[in-house]
Amino acid sequence: MGVVLARIDDRLIHGQVTVGWCQQLRPDRILLADNAIAADEWQSEIYRCSVPPSTAVSVMSIAESVAHLKSRAAGEERILVLTGSVFAMAELVRLGAPISVVNVGGLHFAAGKKELFPFVYLDPMDLRSLRRLLDLGAELRAQQVPGGRDFPLDLDHVQEMEARF
Repeated sequence: MGVVLARIDDRLIHGQVTVGWCQQLRPDRILLADNAIAADEWQSEIYRCSVPPSTAVSVMSIAESVAHLKSRAAGEERILVLTGSVFAMAELVRLGAPISVVNVGGLHFAAGKKELFPFVYLDPMDLRSLRRLLDLGAELRAQQVPGGRDFPLDLDHVQEMEARF
């Protein structure tokens, strides 16, 4: 078992995750890896409460997440890993989290970001982090919802986007 999905989604836990991905993948646990949210008990509790009781939710820092994902206990669970940024996912992988495939799910429009897909907008820092993930051997797939079109992301996509900035 272990990681059944590692997803980058700037909205973190929301309907596409709880209704779409969780119903399809049936994880035992959602692991929200985010330093700021892990340090804020109120925000952590809000995210924990937004998931049906049948799925456990852990909110951990990046370092704590890596340690948990490398533990024996993690191997006995089906875990959906969520980060809110490409940078955070790249840090998880760089620090040794056992993640080989990354779902780039929802990175929405913001100032300074450009569209790669209708549900993926990137800025130069995102592109550097995607490049880091690729350099670390991760396979990148852009897919908004289960059953939706699945787009492979490779170095050519990153270089094409970099040329647009």
